[in-house]
Amino acid sequence: MFLRKIAGIKAVGRFRTGGISGGEYGKYTLFYAGNGRGKTTLCSMLRSLQTNDPSHLLKRRSFKAAIPQEVQLLMDTGLVKFSAGAWSANADDFHIFDQHFINANVHGGHEIDVVHRRNFYRVVVGPQGVLLAEEIDALDAATTAKQLEITNEKKVLQQHIPKGMTLEAFLKLPADAGIDGKIAEAEKALKAVEAAADIAAHAKLKPVALPALPPTFEAMMGAGLPEVSAAAAGIVQAQLATHGFHDGGEAWLAEGIPYIHDDKCPFCGSEIAGSALVTAYQGYFSEAYEAHKAALVALAEDLEASLGPTPGLKFEQGFKDAAREGAFWAQYLDPDFVAPAEPVGGADDVAALYAAALVRMRAKLATPLDAVTAAPPYDGALATWEKIAADLEPVNAAMVQANVAIEAVKAANAKADKAVATAKLAALKATKKRHMAPFADLAAAYDVMIKAKEKLVADKDVKKAELDVYDAKILGGYEADINAVLTRFNAGFRLAKCGKNYVGKTPQSAYCLQFDGNDVDISKADGDEPSFDSTMSAGDKSTFAMAFFLVQLNRDPKLANKIVVFDDPFTSLDDFRREMTAKAIVRVGETASQVLVFSHDKYFLDAVRRKIHGPPCVTMQISGSGGNSALEPWNIDWEVKEGYLQDHMALADYASGVTTDAKAMRTTMRPLLEKYIRYRFPNQNQDGLWLGDMLQNIRADPQHPLTQQYQELDDINEYTAPFHHDPNTAFDADEVLAHAKRTLAIVGGC
Repeated sequence: MFLRKIAGIKAVGRFRTGGISGGEYGKYTLFYAGNGRGKTTLCSMLRSLQTNDPSHLLKRRSFKAAIPQEVQLLMDTGLVKFSAGAWSANADDFHIFDQHFINANVHGGHEIDVVHRRNFYRVVVGPQGVLLAEEIDALDAATTAKQLEITNEKKVLQQHIPKGMTLEAFLKLPADAGIDGKIAEAEKALKAVEAAADIAAHAKLKPVALPALPPTFEAMMGAGLPEVSAAAAGIVQAQLATHGFHDGGEAWLAEGIPYIHDDKCPFCGSEIAGSALVTAYQGYFSEAYEAHKAALVALAEDLEASLGPTPGLKFEQGFKDAAREGAFWAQYLDPDFVAPAEPVGGADDVAALYAAALVRMRAKLATPLDAVTAAPPYDGALATWEKIAADLEPVNAAMVQANVAIEAVKAANAKADKAVATAKLAALKATKKRHMAPFADLAAAYDVMIKAKEKLVADKDVKKAELDVYDAKILGGYEADINAVLTRFNAGFRLAKCGKNYVGKTPQSAYCLQFDGNDVDISKADGDEPSFDSTMSAGDKSTFAMAFFLVQLNRDPKLANKIVVFDDPFTSLDDFRREMTAKAIVRVGETASQVLVFSHDKYFLDAVRRKIHGPPCVTMQISGSGGNSALEPWNIDWEVKEGYLQDHMALADYASGVTTDAKAMRTTMRPLLEKYIRYRFPNQNQDGLWLGDMLQNIRADPQHPLTQQYQELDDINEYTAPFHHDPNTAFDADEVLAHAKRTLAIVGGC
């Protein structure tokens, strides 16, 4: 890339109307200007083009400019324009050394802060390192952005987290398919703890004794006595019927039989031996028969005890009690526990069976030796009750089983802790809530964010490892190169311990400045210990920045295609470093496509020019008048001449017709003669003597070398004196020209 010419510039800084003159620029182009004329403005213009950032120009808009900003740069590729706040094309092949570069990458004048160290690092590692660093920066920014998302999402999640639990612990709660049952159990356990006194006071469930026929009932209904003949029984029954014995007749007879002695009747004493009736009585009322009757009486008592009103009432009340107690214990037992229910019609069915059985019992008691068969009412009542009893047996069994759990509740409750029970229930409810909407969906999204951040961090670590490997190759070499430049500049310090760190996440350079083997940590602010500001002079700071810039150029493989710009590179430097800076600039041009140098020091620019051999060197100046700056060709030969030579050249140009400014020449002749005499006879003319004083010395010394030219000198002195006293004195151009030629004849050199 090559800048052929700044073709136009308007409303930019002091370049209000854009006065541009002169031809195209050379490989080396030197721009001279006093401070405040616009050197930095032109550098900002080129930086704007390099970075395609309009702000560098927009913030330099000329005050009260009525016209829009406009820049025209004639490049080797064609005309590039800046108008309407934008560049028509981008041209980034620049290296610009100016205060902006120093402030951004090296130091801020008094300190080297973290921004300087980060930018220093980016310049050192070059495009490949910058690309890796930018990838790390991008990953770091993405990680930060993702963390912001996570933080915001975390605030939403926090609203759903149970008190006393962290988000991390809440998220780790595993799903549990049986959580509802566990919650129910825990709720009952907590309720049990809260009702500890009631639980201790309440008894376990009592299985209810089910009313039932005596086991021998059916057998006894059909039982008789084989040894008691039917005939004897018939005779006894007939006798009882004949005499009108009813309920107590048979007992009366039975009680009398034991009183028979010696075969005589206990009533009349008659002989009863061989009496068929007495024989029948004796067989009928035997011990076996009495036992049979006693068994029937006992059976009747058992029937009442098993199925009578009292057992029926106990049965009914037992299930009422069981239902009530079961309802109490259902609050604390397994959810599958069902409290016993009162059987529908159970007591009535017991009474019906008792009534039917009692009919049979009475019939049997009336005829102990006869079988009493069941009647339909009895069979129906028995079948109904047996079905009810069969249904109630599992209920009793369930009560027995429930008592095991009740006993466990009582035992656990005796040593239970309400806080523990409360915490357990809370943990179970938290587990359920963790896997329910809306938290489950929010948690899933949060987990995606966490994994995304973890991947970004992992990717960043990989890139950092790549950058570390790359930096290990680069940083040591850069330190050596900078120190080589510092040696050439005869600097009294060196760069040491050049490396990097990730303080603040973004990579930054880490190094020391070494003075006679003593390291100064440049990251420390100025204080009681040696620091960058306290150990580095203004010249050292400039030299350090220049060394850094030059090494950057030397390491640029594409330097041959780039324009290198120096803005006032010679600042606070001694003569030696001034010369080394000029040499370094010229050497840069041996590789770079083009070198542009801006300076307020014309002698420094001349030092650069004198070291250029071969390539064309164009000199320009930024001139100014009326608050407006302009670009025009600059005669460096003229500007760097000593005052005498400048006057001599000006008068010679006038005398030969090159220039025509007679008015200026009127006041040039006399000072030129004074300098000529002073330089020729330095020990004869003290400072402060004017041409008239010098003429007196010549007059007083007949042997003076200028005696023969005294008259000429005197004529010129008398002719020019009025113009020095009053510049507005009228003059004749021909007379001025004549006296100019007479002056040149005295001083010679033409």
